[in-house]
Amino acid sequence: MTQPLYWTMLTAAGRAKVANAIGTGLKINIIKFAVGDGDILPDANDLVNPRFTGLINSSQAVTDNASRVEMIGIVPSTEGGFYVKEAAFYTEDNVAFAIVKYPATYKPNIDDNAAAELGIKAIIDVTQADVVNLKIDPSMVYATQNWVTNELTKITGMLTLDGGNFTDSYPNATPIDGGGI
Repeated sequence: MTQPLYWTMLTAAGRAKVANAIGTGLKINIIKFAVGDGDILPDANDLVNPRFTGLINSSQAVTDNASRVEMIGIVPSTEGGFYVKEAAFYTEDNVAFAIVKYPATYKPNIDDNAAAELGIKAIIDVTQADVVNLKIDPSMVYATQNWVTNELTKITGMLTLDGGNFTDSYPNATPIDGGGI
């Protein structure tokens, strides 16, 4: 079987950390990610040519698969002027846990007059998602469209439970929109 053109996989160190976490019950702390413009190979232990390192933006276990974890890192608009062709996610001891071969994407910078943020999303099979702790930077959290939709659905459901009156807390009996009960 041939290697796919783009992929995400655990490094040898990442696989060892997962085996250790399953055996000992100690969780793996993933805290940062990096992108680079090198030509990464499947047996790599780290990025070939790192260009930006930052903290993870968001993370979660994949709901329909208990062995997978989704991680997202954002390269901010203030960084750029290079192509992104590789990415990696790192543990708290600065070990590359997982690597990503990414489609070559130009990341502009402010001097290009086309500054933009670039999100890197990786879904990583870790055998047991509950062995991984993902620590995010709360100052760099971006809401995805899916997250906003889910939160709005929850709020709409609460309003429906309250009979459509806008109250400051359910089941508060005093509507804040001036309407009657």
